[in-house]
Amino acid sequence: MRKLIMTSVFVAGLSSGAFAQPASIKAKPAAATEMTTTIKKSAAIVEIEGSVMKVVTKKKEIYVKDAAGKKHEFYFTDTTTLTSGGAPAEFSALREGTNVKVSAEKHGRRLTPIAVEIR
Repeated sequence: MRKLIMTSVFVAGLSSGAFAQPASIKAKPAAATEMTTTIKKSAAIVEIEGSVMKVVTKKKEIYVKDAAGKKHEFYFTDTTTLTSGGAPAEFSALREGTNVKVSAEKHGRRLTPIAVEIR
């Protein structure tokens, strides 16, 4: 009998809201949107002068050997400019042995050419 009374009191307390959260404390609404932050590291601009060792026409790629003998790979993008004598030039103007000056963005170990000047 005692268990029955205790159970009844407990159930009555739950239904009356005695154990409910006080009215002064309100749950915070969930954020409507998530915020994301993108941090873009600025790329360093480097200039390399040397001679073209290899041209890969299908990939629009050149390999340039600088004065110290170091080989650099450059993959042309749609925004890479190529000039010869100050005038725009076609990629087909690049040949092995051609002297060039390349201005490129350095992203880690990758060099993305901005401008290539045939000398």
